[in-house]
This record gives sequence, C-alpha cells and structure tokens, in this order.
Amino acid sequence: MALALSGQDTAMDDTVEPQNARDVLPITCCRRLLGDEAIDLTDAEIEEIRRHAHVLAHTLLEVFLH
Repeated sequence: MALALSGQDTAMDDTVEPQNARDVLPITCCRRLLGDEAIDLTDAEIEEIRRHAHVLAHTLLEVFLH
C-alpha cells in the first residue's frame, strides 16, 4: 500500500475537524497503525492522513445513521 499526498485542496479540506480530534489519536499511534508506510512521512503528513481518516469516518457514520 503506497501513500501519496498531493498537497492539493480536496473536498475533505472543507470539512471542519473537531478541536479535540488531535488528542484522541496521537501521531505516535498513527505511525504504529500505518506501519512501514509511515517511515518516510513527516509529522505534518501523518497529521493530514489522520485528519482525513477522522473526517471520512464521521462522514460514513452520518451516512449510515441517516
């Protein structure tokens, strides 16, 4: 699984992340979950992946519940 970050604006950039979301899953835990794929990623890239995953999860929950 290769991860690529384009750095371009996406639809997920328009979604607001809850303020406390960063406290829920620290960067070190995200790195563990990503495994070897996270070795060459910066903390900023890990944070972007975490934010996108968090927003996607909440979006899917909203769709499922409606």
